[in-house]
Amino acid sequence: MSEVGSGDIRDLRQRIAWAARSADRSPRPRDTGRWLRDVSSLGHAEIDWANDRWAIAPAVATLTPGAGGTAVLVGQRRIGLLERLEDVFAVQVEEHESSHGAPLCAPSSVYVQSDSIDALRSDLAELGIAFVGCAARNIAEGLSPIGLGDLAASPSRSDVVEHLTLTEDWHQFSPGLPAADGLCRFTALGRPSYLFRSGKNWHHTDHATGILLELARCGLSVIRWRPERTMAGQEIGTAFVDQGAPLPPLQARALVLCSGLPTRFGRAVGTAIYPNVPKEIVELVGESIRQRVTVIS
Repeated sequence: MSEVGSGDIRDLRQRIAWAARSADRSPRPRDTGRWLRDVSSLGHAEIDWANDRWAIAPAVATLTPGAGGTAVLVGQRRIGLLERLEDVFAVQVEEHESSHGAPLCAPSSVYVQSDSIDALRSDLAELGIAFVGCAARNIAEGLSPIGLGDLAASPSRSDVVEHLTLTEDWHQFSPGLPAADGLCRFTALGRPSYLFRSGKNWHHTDHATGILLELARCGLSVIRWRPERTMAGQEIGTAFVDQGAPLPPLQARALVLCSGLPTRFGRAVGTAIYPNVPKEIVELVGESIRQRVTVIS
């Protein structure tokens, strides 16, 4: 991806699957999709599912909160870059295991340290890597609240429609239109399509936004934060997002870039786990998805 720069998602997924099979692994379509979502949340690439396009992000380094000036490398990783980094910086490479036994692992995380921020910035610039401060905080501060999309026509009689049913512990799509307001799913041109019913109107939406809007409408809380330490005046801990509440790409990226680690999932209930997250950042993410963050001990 770093060498090619951009392309079609369908072609990329085929190449990912081929590369995995050459290493004696057999990924399913959902595995390549999960891998691409990890690549997106880690900030390495932009994934435009609706238009079947992807593009690698520019190479940058971003500070991780409360980590003593440690920066994580994000974006384009051309051949030979790691060796050039090791000539200049103290470099730590962290390999990742796959979650739930999936055959694909997220790309390794590359961390760099220098004697000072000024030295870090100038040495990175010589390697063609921009220093962007704390990207997690910058993204979180720029998040817009989720909302309904443009007005849409109601599903046609020929569409096989399902509506979202929520409980405290789980959600599922059930056959038919909702009795009142709510999220609907149907297939259009071979792909899932989502509409949200609000009063007499229908609105375009996407999978993550539609589910989060329905959770907010029903008053269900899905995001929690556990404090663990205080560094440089900021409270830092671990954020948890309940299974079945997918975060939009930018919200996921804001939480992931606090550590530079891919999203982990608790094996018992599938909760998404994000370490090293300042309280201020998780609260900004929560506000953007219409959620009040629950602080746990």
